[in-house]
Amino acid sequence: MNTRDNYPSAVKLSKETIKFLSNYEVAPTPINFSVIYHYLSKKDEKMNKFIDEYISWNGSLDTIFIESLFLEFFSSSENIEKSFLTPFENTLSSTIEKLEIQAINGEQIASNFKKADKVLAKSNQVSSLKPLVSFINSTLTDSKLQHNNLTSELAETYKQVNQLKTQLKASREEAMKDALTGLYNRRGCDEKLKDLDLENVHSSISIDIDHFKKFNDDFGHSIGDKVIQRVASTIQSHISPTDFAVRFGGEEFVVVLADKNKNEAKNIAEKIRVSITNLKLKQKSSNTYLPPISISAGISEYQKDNNWKTVFEIADSALYQAKSAGRNCCVIADSSIT
Repeated sequence: MNTRDNYPSAVKLSKETIKFLSNYEVAPTPINFSVIYHYLSKKDEKMNKFIDEYISWNGSLDTIFIESLFLEFFSSSENIEKSFLTPFENTLSSTIEKLEIQAINGEQIASNFKKADKVLAKSNQVSSLKPLVSFINSTLTDSKLQHNNLTSELAETYKQVNQLKTQLKASREEAMKDALTGLYNRRGCDEKLKDLDLENVHSSISIDIDHFKKFNDDFGHSIGDKVIQRVASTIQSHISPTDFAVRFGGEEFVVVLADKNKNEAKNIAEKIRVSITNLKLKQKSSNTYLPPISISAGISEYQKDNNWKTVFEIADSALYQAKSAGRNCCVIADSSIT
C-alpha cells in the first residue's frame, strides 16, 4: 500500500491540499480538492506536468483549468454507467422477472396441494399420505417466504441502482456547468453543439469583460467573481432557450445562437452590451459603486464549410478588433465597426 494512502498520511495530504488551494485563492470545492489532492500525491505524472507547466506560465491556477483536468482525468461516470450500472440493472430486472414467474408457479403448486389436502382429509384410505402433503405445504410456505424476502432485497437493490444512475446523470450535468456562473463550460459547449442541425445557419458571439484585471487588482477576487456572475446572468437573460452561453475562460464568454444569422447575432450582442454598461454594482464594505463595466464582442456566422473551432476563432479575431477600436463595442467578423 502506498504510504500516502494510510489515514495519518491522508489527513496530512488533505491539509496540504487546503493550504495549496488557499495560496492560489482557489475555493476547496470537491472538484478542486480532488484534483489538487491527486496532484500533491504525485500519482499521475501526466496530470502533474500539466499543472506545473500552467503554474510556470501563468503564475497562478484557476477553476476553469482545474475543472478541465478533472473532466479529463477523473470524470468517468459515463463509463461507470455503461460498463457496470446498466448491465447490473438489466441483470437485476431479468432476475426479478424470473422470480415473479417462479412465484406464480409456486402459488399454483401450493393451491393444488391445498386442494389435495382437502380431498385427503375426507378419505380414511390414504391417511398415510397426509403427513407428506402437510410437509410439502409447509415447505412451500417457507419457500414462498424466502422468495418474498429475496424479491424485496433485489427490488431495493434495483431501486438503489436507479438512484445512483440518477445521481450520476446529475453529476454529468453538473460537470457540464461552470460552478461560478451556472453557464456551460467547455465540455458542456461541446455537448450542446452536437444538438445543432448543421444544415442551418448559426452564429457565435465571443465576449470579453473590458479591463477585468483592474477589478481584481483594485477590489479583490471576490468582487471580480461578482462582476463575472452579473455579466453572465445578463448574457443569459438576453438569449432564447434554443441558444446557450458558455464561460470559456476567466472573463471570457461564448454565446451560440441557434438558427440566427450574424446580423441577428449583432442585435443580441448590442442588447447585451448596453445592458452591461447600465449595471451598477455596489461594494458593501465601502458602500460605494464600482466603476462602470463594459464588454467587447466579436460575431461570426457558422457556414456549412466551417467547423465550430474555426467559427470561434473568427469570432475571437473580431473580438480583438473591438478591443483595438477602443472596447465597449461589437464587431461582426470581416465587417466595419459600428
